[in-house]
Amino acid sequence: MQLRRMLPFLAAVALAGVLVAPTALASDRDKDPEDIWKDEPRQPRSWWNRELSDETIKRVMDGLRKRDPAKAKELEQLRKKDRDLFDIQLHQYGRPEFEQMGREYWESRRRKRHAEFLEWLKANYVKEHEDLIQLEDRDPTLYARNFEHLMKQYGYIFDADKSNPELGTVLKEDYALKQRRDELRHRIRRERSESQREKFGLELQQIVARRYDLIVRQKEIAYERLLGKLEDLQRQIQESRDEIAKWKDDDLRRENVRQRVKSLTRGKVTFRWD
Repeated sequence: MQLRRMLPFLAAVALAGVLVAPTALASDRDKDPEDIWKDEPRQPRSWWNRELSDETIKRVMDGLRKRDPAKAKELEQLRKKDRDLFDIQLHQYGRPEFEQMGREYWESRRRKRHAEFLEWLKANYVKEHEDLIQLEDRDPTLYARNFEHLMKQYGYIFDADKSNPELGTVLKEDYALKQRRDELRHRIRRERSESQREKFGLELQQIVARRYDLIVRQKEIAYERLLGKLEDLQRQIQESRDEIAKWKDDDLRRENVRQRVKSLTRGKVTFRWD
C-alpha cells in the first residue's frame, strides 16, 4: 500500500515538528512574555507522572496505607512541607498503584479502540460485522482471533477514515477494487470462452485504470498533509526567530537575570547591578 510507504516520512516530519515546537508549546501556556525562564524544559515524565491530581494522590495513598501505614503517615507529613519531594517519594513508594493505573489506562484505550472499530465495521462492512458478532457469545476464542484478523485487514482503512474521511473513502474503494481484481484474474485463468475472457479482461482494465487514479489521489492527500505540516513548521520557525531576536535585547537580559536570582534566592540575596 502506497500510504504505508509514506508513513516513515510522515513520522520524520512529525518528529521535526516536535523538535521545533517547544517555543510554540510554551506560548500556549499562561506566562509572562518577558520571562525567558518559563521556557526551561521540564524533566521528561511518563504519562502517569505529568499531572498528579487529588484523585490520583488519594488512590495511591489509600493503597500505601494498606501496605505500609507508617510510610503513608510519613508521606502525609511530607506533603505539607515539601510538595516536590512528596511527588518523588509518592512515585517511589506507590509504584504498585501507579502500575495498576497504567494497566487500567491502556486497557481502557484498548477497549475504546475495540468498540470504535466495531462501530466502524458495522457501518462499512455489514456482513463481516454480523459474522463476527455471532461468535462473541458462541466462541469467544474464535471471536478474538477473527477480530484480530479483521483489524489487520481493515485497520489501516479504519485509522485513515478517522483522521481523514476522504482518504478513508479512497482506501475503501481501492480495497473493493483489489478484491474484484483478484476475482477477475482467477476467472480469466479458468475461463475457456474467448468472449468471456475478453469481457473479464475489459473489466480488469477498467479496474486497473481506476486504481491508478485512486493511488494518485492517495499521494495527493499525503502531499497536502505534508504541505500543511510544512506551513506549520515555517510559522513556528519564524516565531522562534522573532523570539530569539527579542531575547538578545540587553535590557531584557539584565532584567531576566535579576528576577531569576531574586526568585531562586527568595529575595534574600541582593546585588548592585548599576
